[in-house]
Amino acid sequence: MNYLSQYTLPFSGLSEGKHQFDFTVDDRFFAEFETSEVKKGELRIAVELEKRSTHLSLTFIINGFVELVCDRCLENFCYHVESNRKLLVKFSEKQIEDEAELIYLHPTAFQVEIAQYIYEFVILSLPIRRIHPDGKDGKTLCDPVMIKKLEELRHHSNTLDEPDDPRWNELKKIIGN
Repeated sequence: MNYLSQYTLPFSGLSEGKHQFDFTVDDRFFAEFETSEVKKGELRIAVELEKRSTHLSLTFIINGFVELVCDRCLENFCYHVESNRKLLVKFSEKQIEDEAELIYLHPTAFQVEIAQYIYEFVILSLPIRRIHPDGKDGKTLCDPVMIKKLEELRHHSNTLDEPDDPRWNELKKIIGN
């Protein structure tokens, strides 16, 4: 049995109205996605499915933690994920390419697979720049040895004598004004 098949919402036998589903996402879930940036995590996903005769409306409430690699010091740290996302499911006999927050299913479909959407919603809730949060005292929680080394390298690169390129002389005059 496919591990991700547990992240399926069967809607065919449900009455019209709102229905609640709860899922848990852990390390095994992220392992199913080969190129996943996230390897470890523990998240709770609450899905509210609102069934109508013409469409389904899904609301995902994501809450938990994932382990990320700090862009500054390369150490792992836990990042709190909290996100609300919506997904609209419409029915069509034609093959229509899915859009950002809209997917199409054949009218005879009886369930919707949501594992890929959960994964994408988690990844989209992560910051672009991933660094350790600051501690209570306002100081970084990054590895102090790595921070010291970065400061040394920054200072060293600023003190290198760069050869003077005569092509820039005219531009330097403009900048000086």
